Amino acid sequence: MDHQHIPVPLPPDYHENTLFLLVQSPRVLYVYWELSPGLKDLLEKKEKVQIRLNIEGRGPFYTTEFNMSQKSFYFSDVEPGLTYNCEIGIISHDNLFYPLLRSNSVSTPLDRPADGRTLAEAPPKDLPSSSSWGLPKGGK
Repeated sequence: MDHQHIPVPLPPDYHENTLFLLVQSPRVLYVYWELSPGLKDLLEKKEKVQIRLNIEGRGPFYTTEFNMSQKSFYFSDVEPGLTYNCEIGIISHDNLFYPLLRSNSVSTPLDRPADGRTLAEAPPKDLPSSSSWGLPKGGK
């Protein structure tokens, strides 16, 4: 019996509301989204729609107009060592932000060792001296 596998293409959209935040590096976050047809229709009728990056416990860090034709966005120059989430929402006539979709939370790693030294000043202690992973003398 000959079993042929016919590849089934993935759909371009799942028609669900999704907002997912990822860490790209200690200073860059990447967010992607999918909007259901109902939410797309609602947002297209609104004058001001924004995407907002929040520092948890502090509030908004970066806010920009939401572009309905895009499906992702990079936030650069974020602060390492903090926890962030993202929201898509509308701005009311009295200039208040009303979130309609919220992402997961992510924590950016530190961009240096926790004690403040540079990586060259704080090489890993557990590596044998003959390891190819060791830093050269002078840390460069």
